[in-house]
Amino acid sequence: MTSRRQWLRWCGLGASVCGASAALSSRAGTGRLPDGWGRAKACIFIFLDGGPSQIDLFDRRPAAPTEIRGPFGSIATAVPGLEICEHLPGMARVMDRVLQVRSLRHTETVHDPAVYQMLTGYKHVSSAGGLKVEPTDRPHWGAALAMADTRRGALPKFIHTPGRMKMEARVLPGQNAGFLPAAFDPWEVEITPAGEVIAPDFARFAAEPPERLAERLRLLADFNYEAASFPGLASVERLERFREQACDLANSPSARAAFDIDREPTRLRDRYGRHRHGQSMLLARRLVEAGARLVTVYWGSEPQDWADGKGPRPANNPWDTHRNHFPLCRDSLLPRADQAYSALIDDLSERGLLAETLVVWTGEFGRTPRISRPWASRDHWPHAFTALLAGGGVRGGAVYGRTDRWAAEVEEQPVSPADLMATLFSALGVRPEQQLAGRLGERHQLSEGRVVGEWFGS
Repeated sequence: MTSRRQWLRWCGLGASVCGASAALSSRAGTGRLPDGWGRAKACIFIFLDGGPSQIDLFDRRPAAPTEIRGPFGSIATAVPGLEICEHLPGMARVMDRVLQVRSLRHTETVHDPAVYQMLTGYKHVSSAGGLKVEPTDRPHWGAALAMADTRRGALPKFIHTPGRMKMEARVLPGQNAGFLPAAFDPWEVEITPAGEVIAPDFARFAAEPPERLAERLRLLADFNYEAASFPGLASVERLERFREQACDLANSPSARAAFDIDREPTRLRDRYGRHRHGQSMLLARRLVEAGARLVTVYWGSEPQDWADGKGPRPANNPWDTHRNHFPLCRDSLLPRADQAYSALIDDLSERGLLAETLVVWTGEFGRTPRISRPWASRDHWPHAFTALLAGGGVRGGAVYGRTDRWAAEVEEQPVSPADLMATLFSALGVRPEQQLAGRLGERHQLSEGRVVGEWFGS
């Protein structure tokens, strides 16, 4: 049995952080959020395709053997006694506004079902790779949120950027509305690898006089109502929903402007980083500021050099660093993630938006505590990994959960993907036990997990 003294030495945490963690655990099992906390208006859900390493980034083990610890050092953060990876100086500076959840876990060791479970909160029927999008899939939690939240706004409620996650040319399941009506699929906003936003083209709608546009839409709606009854035309509903959203946007100059990232000052764009991830995060802030409920930010495919003499090649899930792990993290992935995340937290804070915007940072799993050979890298590890939460009433500067001496297994306060989903729904003011109806009468409960209320409060 690991003693508290040993754990403190391994983790490198001071009494202030452990005290915060203990305070969190004292409220465990409430099943709801504390009164007055966590009623966020919006969420930015940042998903790092491939799975970032918990032990290299946050759940540090500086006293561990080299084959566990790895080559990275640790640095102090804004929270006394709390250290994180030396290559995350921006995150270290804002960590007083961030909650580390170190006890996420599930059992899926393959990307496809792991992504599915982390995005839907439900286990896929298969634990194998090669999964395809099926009409029987559970919905992305953002699609369920969009359906459960009946309020209408100028912006789509569920937006994702910079593109859909794929393995080779195959779209990974769990990113769309699944068996819910296709009208609740995410509104996709593409961002190029150079950071250029491919904004929707509203000019065609905006050029129409409002009265003429309204009449054309009424005629089209009548036609679509009849067409929807014919077999094979189920996509009519989805097209009609997106058309309505496009018209709402066309009639709202302020909503349209949210997609125009060029309106931002040059200095702020530079602060986020002139790369796809940085500009995706900046766009997410603009969209939630304009009224979007949920923006999912993926990382996106990019070339990677595996240091095998073959040169860079496309990587669909760049955080899946089986080969050349430490150089890729140090020189490429961590600098961009650190820059964009710290800029987002600062920007939301400066605009007075952090209190009402929940920011979640995670991947589908972590990486193995023991470094594998011959590639000196880390493999898939779903048994214990870390997520970051900030804003929306979250208790910043705290740590929730504890892993064993090598950050391999959860020892205290385990959190499942279902628990995470239940908490996010509740934080956004939606009851996770709410039931939704699918296209063919399927019943979907938003989440079957427990609400981790102790993440919120003063």
